[in-house]
Amino acid sequence: MLAAAGCITSAVSACGHSALAPEPWLTTAPIDGSVGPGGGPTMYAKSPYFEDTTDGFHAIQIFDQDRNNIISVPEAADSGNRYGAVWGNRSATAIAWQTRNAGLSPLLYTPFDTDSPDLGHGLSWWKATHPDWILYECDRTTVAYVSGLPEVPLDFANPAVAAYQSATLGSYAIANQYSGLAADIVDMTNNTGNPQRGRGGCGVWKNNHTKWVQRFSGQSTDPLWDAALISWAKTLSSALHHSFATPLALAVNTSPVSYAGPVNGAGGDPNVRSLFDNVDIVLDEAGFSIWGNYVGDTGFNNVVHWAEYVQSQSKAFILADDWNLQKSVPTTHEVDYSLATYLMGKEQASALYIGKNDMYGAQNYYHQYTASIGKACAPMYGGPNDQKFKGERVYLRVYSGGLSIVNVDQHKQFQVKLPKPQYTNIEGGTVRSPVTIGPNSGLVLLSPGGCS
Repeated sequence: MLAAAGCITSAVSACGHSALAPEPWLTTAPIDGSVGPGGGPTMYAKSPYFEDTTDGFHAIQIFDQDRNNIISVPEAADSGNRYGAVWGNRSATAIAWQTRNAGLSPLLYTPFDTDSPDLGHGLSWWKATHPDWILYECDRTTVAYVSGLPEVPLDFANPAVAAYQSATLGSYAIANQYSGLAADIVDMTNNTGNPQRGRGGCGVWKNNHTKWVQRFSGQSTDPLWDAALISWAKTLSSALHHSFATPLALAVNTSPVSYAGPVNGAGGDPNVRSLFDNVDIVLDEAGFSIWGNYVGDTGFNNVVHWAEYVQSQSKAFILADDWNLQKSVPTTHEVDYSLATYLMGKEQASALYIGKNDMYGAQNYYHQYTASIGKACAPMYGGPNDQKFKGERVYLRVYSGGLSIVNVDQHKQFQVKLPKPQYTNIEGGTVRSPVTIGPNSGLVLLSPGGCS
């Protein structure tokens, strides 16, 4: 869930990685990373709701006010050229953010399954106006509030709720120059009430509180929840696209890291796929950092495959690498890991945030974003299943301006033979082939003419 606290505005200092000391299990012969795939770059159609990110790094801003953090209107007007989108900006800054970047997408924040925190109403209003939209736990008495949120939980299985969200939030978005809605906590499991104890959101009262209608089981995992979520996305996105003179985007915050992703457009978890087919922008707040736990091989491949699939549908896939379990701001090692993993699935509609929860609401722009990495030359390659490249859990992707390498092994380091004898790392240091890459590490190496 996107929540925020205090803040820091920083850029990582320009320092490089020190080489890891050799270990007994270090491969004796370098992995041959020069054996890459043939063919050209991926060419997907552009998204109507997101800037073209084919060339270089692209960043997003998470909120522009949160607790003690606030970005002023003049600051937003001056900084919009840094970002492709602002997730959850306040209304006063929507136009300002676009001053230096007309293609920036300001997105109006709301939890998906509760009333809006800014435009909504209290429980007494709902009981007087739409009592049959209030979601209760299975005891039929307890309102199924989402943990940590005071907003009234709504029966999103009822199409009238999506119509209400479109009419209320969509009209506000149009009036205040937003590009769409940023729907938070769009979870494939029941996140209302207390589902861990079988007391999640369950049903509603109809006919003046005389008829109980059960919507869900109250358990965390529930096919009825999944079906209702997909239907909600389809209904709301259609309304946002067709109810206004200027179509609005539906952006959702949900992480697909635990769900099998499509490979070359085929397969993948059917429920996640159906959800993504009915939205315009996906924000993965867990990203590859998993709040500081690092992603591992299976999750890494899932996220890359979902990023490719979403972009293949002319939709945008945003990564928010939230290092919230770390004590300090993201280190150079963590920033490099985030940049390198992002490059593995970046196509024409993908952007990145690197930070922590307490950095939400303030600018957190890194100088590394300005590096001339260029355009991808071909898809990612490597990993234990690559027949041409026996890379264990090491993955590479060549760009016109350099190379990205990721080691998602939790314990092993490897030596990798590079396509070129020498590169400059993204902090400015010289890197010669072969290079040692440690566990849970990413390297972004720069050199012109990478596709040749």
